[in-house]
Amino acid sequence: MKPLLIIIALALPALAESFYGPSGSNVGRSETSGNTTRYYDKSGSFIGSAQHSGSSTRYYDKSGSFTGSSQTSGNTTRYYDKNGSFVGSAQQSGNTTRYYNKGGSYSGSAEQSSSGTRYYNKSGSYSGSKR
Repeated sequence: MKPLLIIIALALPALAESFYGPSGSNVGRSETSGNTTRYYDKSGSFIGSAQHSGSSTRYYDKSGSFTGSSQTSGNTTRYYDKNGSFVGSAQQSGNTTRYYNKGGSYSGSAEQSSSGTRYYNKSGSYSGSKR
C-alpha cells in the first residue's frame, strides 16, 4: 500500500495536506509553493518533491535525483519510472479515481469528498486518507 499512497500523494498536490494510515495515525504531509510540492514523513523529514508544469509532473527523491514522471490527458494520468517506462495509470470519474498497474489490473481507488480523500486497496479495504 505504501507505494500507492506515495504515488497518489505525488499526483494530487495541494497547499498543505496531511496523510493518515488506516488506523488514523499520521504518516506524512505535503506542502505546495508555486509549482513545487515537497513531501515529508511522519517525523517531518523531507522525503521528496514534485515539480508541476502544465499537465506534466516530475518526481524527485530527497537527494534531488529524478525518480519518475506523470502525464495527464483528460481524466487519465499515466505514470512513468525514471527510465520512461510505463508503470501504471489513474482514471478519474466524478469524485472517484481508480488506479491500475502497468498490466492494466485494478490496484485501488480514491474517493474525494468535502472532508478529504479516502483511499482503498484493490479488495476495497480502507487504506488511508488525506486531509
